[in-house]
Amino acid sequence: MGHVVQNLSGTIQFYAWRTASAIVGQLPPRVSYGIAAAAGSIAYYSWPRARRAMLANYARVLPDASVSQTRAIARRSLVNYCKYLADFIRFPSVPKDRVIRAVKGDRQFEKLDEILASGRGVVIVCMHFGNWDVGAGATAARGYPVTVVAETFADERLDAMVSGAREKLGMKLIKMERVGPSLLRVLKRNELLALLIDRSVPGEGVRVRFFGEEVEVPAGPARLALRSGAQVIPTAFPRIHPNKPAVRTRCDFTVPTVSTGDLEADVQQLTQAIVTAHERFIRENPDQWYMFRPMWNAPKWCTEVRS
Repeated sequence: MGHVVQNLSGTIQFYAWRTASAIVGQLPPRVSYGIAAAAGSIAYYSWPRARRAMLANYARVLPDASVSQTRAIARRSLVNYCKYLADFIRFPSVPKDRVIRAVKGDRQFEKLDEILASGRGVVIVCMHFGNWDVGAGATAARGYPVTVVAETFADERLDAMVSGAREKLGMKLIKMERVGPSLLRVLKRNELLALLIDRSVPGEGVRVRFFGEEVEVPAGPARLALRSGAQVIPTAFPRIHPNKPAVRTRCDFTVPTVSTGDLEADVQQLTQAIVTAHERFIRENPDQWYMFRPMWNAPKWCTEVRS
């Protein structure tokens, strides 16, 4: 969730987040969304690196869109991201029943119960899309054991605030630098493990086709599922209304975990199925995908034209 603030120094990140938390926590949701919308628009025009990256990304996601349409969607993406941050600040203090009501998807949770009845555990794979933290919080509030893998912020005080907010929402946290056997233990206990897949360390992931172009994404979700036999569920929580916290649950329950004995081929095939599912989610709500760095190696001409 540190897309915006991670570009600042650790100390500035901490004070910016603490100030935003103090302000948003005292305001009605509609007012906080208004401030978030203004902040997102300002960020769009004052953050040229992110703007160029978004325009290049959306050139692939929406190849038939005009330049003006692409710019409008990119700006709304930053606006929606700032609204996500406002919800993230406010929701840890919201009663559990209200958190549950904010996330629509009873049929999806019923299907999840059927899968968990097999005792295999579930790997929930998300992208930086919609409101994944509120979705995870509502899942935990419903009584499901949810473990998420989270990044560590450079400033310990900021890291404690963000981690504490997620823990208040009911999630168990494992830091990225501490992953290992603990992730497999989560699945062996027949619990939910939530991972993000749209950020990768070059050279350490798996290459798949995403919106028709090759891209490298983390191989971890597929490897964990194949080692444990867990079910993989690509999941998204798009916002329903621009000025309300409600989101709907979007899941793809059709992704099979198939082991042929060729691990690398199986990892590639499973990861491809995961990102293909997320393509559908992004096409439905492109302005709720928060990718503020280049997802692909865009041609120079594309970046110049679109900026």
